Amino acid sequence: MSGKINYKIIIKAAVIGVLLLLMLIPMMFVNGIISGRKNYRDEAVRKITDSWGGSVLIAAPVWNVVYDTVIINAKKQENRTTHYYKFTPADLNVKAELVPQVRYIGIFKVPVFTAKIRMTGEFKDKALAMLTQSKAQFISIEINNLKGMADTPTVTWSNGVKKEFAPSSSSISSVNVSQTTTQEYDDMTSYKSYYSDTNQTNLKILSSDIPTNIKDGKFDISFSIKGSGDISFVPLAKQNNFEITSPWTTPNFSGAFLPDTKTVNADGFKANWSVNYLASGIPTEISGKDLGTMSFKTTLLFSVDNYRNAVRAAKYAALFIGLTFLACFVFEISRKDPIHPFQYALVGLAMAVFYILLISISEFVSFGWAYLIAAGAIILLIAFYARYAVLKKSAPKQVLGATALLAFLYAYLYMLLQLEDLSLIFGAVGLFVGLAAVMYATRNINWYE
Repeated sequence: MSGKINYKIIIKAAVIGVLLLLMLIPMMFVNGIISGRKNYRDEAVRKITDSWGGSVLIAAPVWNVVYDTVIINAKKQENRTTHYYKFTPADLNVKAELVPQVRYIGIFKVPVFTAKIRMTGEFKDKALAMLTQSKAQFISIEINNLKGMADTPTVTWSNGVKKEFAPSSSSISSVNVSQTTTQEYDDMTSYKSYYSDTNQTNLKILSSDIPTNIKDGKFDISFSIKGSGDISFVPLAKQNNFEITSPWTTPNFSGAFLPDTKTVNADGFKANWSVNYLASGIPTEISGKDLGTMSFKTTLLFSVDNYRNAVRAAKYAALFIGLTFLACFVFEISRKDPIHPFQYALVGLAMAVFYILLISISEFVSFGWAYLIAAGAIILLIAFYARYAVLKKSAPKQVLGATALLAFLYAYLYMLLQLEDLSLIFGAVGLFVGLAAVMYATRNINWYE
């Protein structure tokens, strides 16, 4: 080791490090723009769901028997209280066909649906025994929001008697459902955070009188309801079988139970659940039970969420700009062609503008095309600037090499965005390869000269 230490290199490296930190300021503005556009989209979604109908939650059906208790106090006054015996079906088979639509407000689109629902099953044992003991009996279905009801629900009994449901005078819900929205703030994953209401504790009751002349408890209930985003069911029966079908090709299943079988293809999806009361923990007689964790949900998603992908891309911004600065610094040292700190800053700002271009273009075209257009524009801009402002004396091959390197970085970032589950391992390998390439390129440099 000989010669004087070249403090200019140390100072230049420190200046570049400060510039990299300063680049975090425009990226904060970029993240703010993405967040603002997302909030604007959310407001548009709420306008549609308020008009069409929000997320749907259904708990049905329940056999209700009304009875009174009378307590005579010391003053010989009667205190009469109304109570309800509530029985769940022995068997319940539900078929739900979700007919989707896409509604627009401005440039934003929202998936909505009309659910055509048919419920068949049978009440047995204690419920039927009550027919001869009380005349005040009714069957009920409970729904979180009646605004989306597309028609009047009807129930057909085994003797052919058909009755309509109506809003119940009873304010006592059979189930106390408490759903909590799963919001994924880090990557804004899906539309379920826009549609699902938190703490849906007040289900609305629709009821229909039970005829006293029925021979058995077999029933057939049908109705249609409009909703947005997702539909949930509570498996109340002793044995529950659910089938949900739709031509929508990107569903998501969540909640207490996942489908036993599911098929998702270009024609849509079909999912089946089979849940018994031992698995659900729901007794055959219920009264004010908190069954919120027992519901399961089917959500209609868009295959690509441009805001989510933009947020994920912005997370790599500091690393991305840092690698570019490092490549420029190594090129500057190895070729002894000085690059001014202001030129570093302009390149960093151009890379920050990429994310604004990406989110703005992706609101009109698919994310893949938006990424290609935005990345292509920035690569050409930096290549032009490098050729005529930075590498004036360099050969065209060197400019093409720098352009190819930048194009590779953008292609690699896009690959990381597509490989969600494998992004960490590919990112780690990419960092290792990049560091190895820098070490190899600078192996002959004497940093003290």
